[in-house]
This record gives sequence, C-alpha cells and structure tokens, in this order.
Amino acid sequence: MPGTDILSSYPYVIVRIECRRCTRKGAYRLARLAAKYGAEIPMLELLAHLAGDCAIWRTRHPGAPRCGAYFIDLEFPAQPPDRPTEGARRLRLVKGSG
Repeated sequence: MPGTDILSSYPYVIVRIECRRCTRKGAYRLARLAAKYGAEIPMLELLAHLAGDCAIWRTRHPGAPRCGAYFIDLEFPAQPPDRPTEGARRLRLVKGSG
C-alpha cells in the first residue's frame, strides 16, 4: 500500500525506537518529528536520522555487525501468552486413571 512507509502514516502519537544489539532506545513525539523532518519523510530515512550516530550504523565491511535499530511499534506483535499454541490445540482431555 503506497504511503504506509512514511511518517504521516505512523499509527501512534509516540514513535519508539530500540536497538537489538545494545541497550539504546528512545521515544519521540510524532508531531515534533514531523515538524523537524517533514511528515512525508520515509520511515527508514527517519531511522537513519534518529540512530545514524551509532558507531556501527554505516558498516563498510560485509560481514561486520550492523546497527539493530528498529521501530518497536511497527514490529509484528508477539503471540499473547494466554493464546494456545498450534500444538496445544491438538491436545485432548483424557478421562480416567486417577
């Protein structure tokens, strides 16, 4: 869907980022980011502005680790802990010995 990868289509008021490689994280107000960078900025370009000062953001060697910054709220949510897994759906209650 065109336009879903720009800041103006972000679904929340707070834009949160985090790094998978270190403890770095941050939260920014959507309106302030739009005022500073423009509402039509692509999300990957915005991520480069927010996390671009990371020491390994622009790694030049192909095998070297890269920055793990990402938008927390744009990741697919994990399965809720109370929802049965696929294997648990096939389990059946066995009456008997006891």
